[in-house]
Amino acid sequence: MKNLWLSVKSMFTNVKTDHLYSVDGRVPLLKAIPFGLQHVLSMFVANITPVIIVFYATDPSLAAQAIRGAIFMAGIGTIVQLIIGSRLPVVVGTSFTFVGALVAIGDPNVFFAALIAGGIIITILGLFAKYWRKFIKPIVPAAVVLAIGLSLLSVGSAQFFGGQAYLEGVISGTMSNEMLWQYALVAFITLLTAVVWNIFVRGVWKNLAILVAMVVGYLVSLAFPGMLDFSILKSNKIIALPTLINFKGLQFELVPILIITICYIASSVECIGDTTTLARMGLGRDPSNREIAGAITADASISVFGAMFGSLPLTTFSQNVGIVAQTKVVNRYTIFIGALFLVVASLFPPVASFLLTIPEPVLGGCMIILFGSIAIVGMQMVAEVGFDSRTVLVLAISLTLGFGITLVDSFYAVLNTFNFKYLSVIFASPILNMFVLSFILSYLVPQKKKKCPKQSGQSDEDCPPEENN
Repeated sequence: MKNLWLSVKSMFTNVKTDHLYSVDGRVPLLKAIPFGLQHVLSMFVANITPVIIVFYATDPSLAAQAIRGAIFMAGIGTIVQLIIGSRLPVVVGTSFTFVGALVAIGDPNVFFAALIAGGIIITILGLFAKYWRKFIKPIVPAAVVLAIGLSLLSVGSAQFFGGQAYLEGVISGTMSNEMLWQYALVAFITLLTAVVWNIFVRGVWKNLAILVAMVVGYLVSLAFPGMLDFSILKSNKIIALPTLINFKGLQFELVPILIITICYIASSVECIGDTTTLARMGLGRDPSNREIAGAITADASISVFGAMFGSLPLTTFSQNVGIVAQTKVVNRYTIFIGALFLVVASLFPPVASFLLTIPEPVLGGCMIILFGSIAIVGMQMVAEVGFDSRTVLVLAISLTLGFGITLVDSFYAVLNTFNFKYLSVIFASPILNMFVLSFILSYLVPQKKKKCPKQSGQSDEDCPPEENN
């Protein structure tokens, strides 16, 4: 309790603007609000996108409850991470790692049970992270972060041109292609605003490039009729409290629990990668064992409670790690203000609905930078491991089979012909694939030893390995 009190106290005392660049200390509210909102706006749609994908494919009647639960738990989860978990400036959101598995499992009663059971398992494992973390060699989290960045590139690019739903609508003939140039123009103006702001604005306000770009892009989109959908603002409810799922219907099945637990493990490695990247890019150091364990345990335990409110698993959000890497703003109080906004948005549907009116190309203009930054951070992590022959071999196979296979739709169609219920789930996520492959290969591919002059009485074991893995 003493450590908890010290953590809270250090976040809310000693008001200074300079604290934007330090983890502890309070920032003046007029500066904390815009910097906190920048984190929220950059992740808001991405936070509910996995929910929309999963529940529109499985049980649309649960989508509204799940969206409120996702927003509510993202706010609560971020606060838990800031105060109790890693105590680093991380933002928590709904994980994309589980989407393929949950859609394939299909039945919410089955996958909610698996999410609760798997989350409890990882919560316990997270407490002992310092013991098993050493078995995960540096190339593994590097490959996972790279997989996250690469998998998000298509999302950002699709948003740049109106979003995946619009593009598929044009192909199917249900939507006109006349909006394509308008979407691209709005996205380009949004992107250009962020770039120009970043180049010419000086001082602390320079770091608000993403927020300013969103505002400008939103205002520009108002000039194009039909680009903003205000129909979603019509709501009979001003206040809506998160509701619990029906626990009586839960079905605990072994295979789904095993699959979801593996997804949790991959998500934990993603958490290690995000936390490591954030600490290195924002704080100039590696995270401690306590910070890693706190991050993993908090993510998993939050996911358990989130499942009880109809939310999907939560994890540290790479988009926000990208913001920290870009701005170097690492203050916990600032992100705490943003997290409070998420909680408020979940309780007041009109607030959340307004944020949902942000057009896809506006998000795309901003996400192009952030998603690209994540992929580059993954490359930097690989570079730190070293581009020796072993690393290249591990990464080449992981990329080709782990990521490349997800681009072959016909492969999954063939897998489904085997009539094994969960076969295609195993290979659905590039993040999960690259984690499993890189982990296995990091042990199978032997380390080469450097040729070094042998001293008198020196054995072969005294010669250091080619890489420090």
